[in-house]
Amino acid sequence: MAEAEPGAGQGAGPLPDDARAVLAAARDAAAAHVGALHALRRLFAAEVGLAKAALVQALVFLLLAMVMLATAYGLLTALLVAGLRSAGAPWPLAIAIPLLLSLVLCGLAAWRARALLRHADFEGTRRQIRKGLGGGDTPAAETGEAP
Repeated sequence: MAEAEPGAGQGAGPLPDDARAVLAAARDAAAAHVGALHALRRLFAAEVGLAKAALVQALVFLLLAMVMLATAYGLLTALLVAGLRSAGAPWPLAIAIPLLLSLVLCGLAAWRARALLRHADFEGTRRQIRKGLGGGDTPAAETGEAP
């Protein structure tokens, strides 16, 4: 009396194949994202190592700058003040000369430390995050284009 719909018994066959194909595609997509996350983690670890080395070197140069500043100020002030005073120079000039020399040495050490700290900016990691984990194009807001 009631006839079954045509193809009702045949519809069950192709569905599992389609479901397996969708599942395989989802697994491939998940594996690609996991691979991208692992690559980003390796990049981050490499930049942490670079930043650590740069920070250690920068701290060494900052320590050197402090030692040089203190030593130069103390020794040059004493030496030059005594020499300039014995030559008849006024007190302000006798104090200003060693102070300027100390400031120059401090400026050179601070310039070198700042140059080393440029390596601690995680540029590669930030660039990859801006591009996205999948490595796609940058969003229009970051490139300055209209959406």
